[in-house]
Amino acid sequence: MFSKKSELYRGRRATAVGGLGNYSLRDTLECGQAFRYERVIDEPDYVEYLTVAYGKIISVGQRQAGELIFFGEWSEEYEKILTSYFSLDTDYDKIRLDILSHTDSGWLSAAAESAKGVVILRQEPWETLFSFIVSQNNNIPRIRKIIRAICAEYGENLALSEGLLTCPLGKCDGAPSEEKCRGCGICFSFPTAEQILEKPEGLLPSHPGFRYKYLIDAAERVSSGEVSLSDIKDKASYDYTVEQLKRILGVGDKVASCVALFGFGNLEAFPIDVWMRRAIDEYFDGKLDPKALGSYAGVAQQYIFHYIRNLEGEEKK
Repeated sequence: MFSKKSELYRGRRATAVGGLGNYSLRDTLECGQAFRYERVIDEPDYVEYLTVAYGKIISVGQRQAGELIFFGEWSEEYEKILTSYFSLDTDYDKIRLDILSHTDSGWLSAAAESAKGVVILRQEPWETLFSFIVSQNNNIPRIRKIIRAICAEYGENLALSEGLLTCPLGKCDGAPSEEKCRGCGICFSFPTAEQILEKPEGLLPSHPGFRYKYLIDAAERVSSGEVSLSDIKDKASYDYTVEQLKRILGVGDKVASCVALFGFGNLEAFPIDVWMRRAIDEYFDGKLDPKALGSYAGVAQQYIFHYIRNLEGEEKK
């Protein structure tokens, strides 16, 4: 169980949450599983982000592995959201050891060591589904830009509803306003399927391209209950999750697996994209059975994904 301690940090009221093993905030937020984060401070011994989850603006920092610093008022409701979203109640060191017990691959062991701070966030299913439809044939900066624009178009301005007196990103002078915030799009709630359907043309200024019809189809099927996200969550079955999500236009194995892993907590899900295919071909002789990695294959997938991207980044320097 994690520990928590109230303190004044960098002139702000904060709660330091410790006992999180090797948890790395940077590796977790920037490993491609989520798109609504902004790096606010980036120093050698400290990094801080602003993210929006479950209708809350969250400012979170890290000064050492295994500890997160959350700013603002701490309540039971807030703790519940943070515990779920950031997976504070899950022992990822134990998960890593379980994965390694299922393989004799030296390369995967190195990947697990390199990415040992990565944690799977528990994101809202609808937001995850929508975001990974947007992600198809797209890069992360553009995905984030599209999602910001859509949230600004449809969502609630949380900076105003939470009564913030200054911009939490430090991007503008004075108090937040509808006009200032709309041009930024970061501090807005994520739109519901029903909000999308009330004004589908509101998606167009974000330039979703061919994904537009997929997003509308997803909104229609989720809103009608034809694809029931609550039913999927209750069943907690990876196979059922993928089967149901693939009923949505444009959702194939890769997107369905990503949503299963990041939106429904199916930790055995193993999405295969270009990076993963390259890793399997180059380091596993083209053969890697995810089921052989056990019930946490999805976490292993993140280790591999993180490691190969970093390896190729180093090679290009």
